[in-house]
Amino acid sequence: GSSSGDESDDSLTGRGDDKPTEEMVERMEERLETAQGDQKNLFLIIFQRFIMILSEHLVRCDTDNKEFDNYWYRWTIGRLQHVFLAHHEQVQKYSSTLETLLFTQDLDPHILDVFHQFVALCS
Repeated sequence: GSSSGDESDDSLTGRGDDKPTEEMVERMEERLETAQGDQKNLFLIIFQRFIMILSEHLVRCDTDNKEFDNYWYRWTIGRLQHVFLAHHEQVQKYSSTLETLLFTQDLDPHILDVFHQFVALCS
């Protein structure tokens, strides 16, 4: 009965032997850094793919003299905006990297605008 209550009290006061060692903390920090690096790379890949398919679409429409602003384009741009907004806390940390590597000035303004809107929202 009451013994289980005592145990939880012990863990709350945090006896010395329950504390993580420096080595454990360092290992956890390393793991966190690795995870954050992986996450950053994943976002870079996702945005790179969006840029690729949207750019291809815009170029193809220009070449074929077709209207680019069709259902597919609006949906895909919408998905891109959604990725920015749904993950804004992580993504805004990498915004300078995104600007340097992916959302460069030579990109089609339609795609670049989505990034600039996001940066403006976060500032």
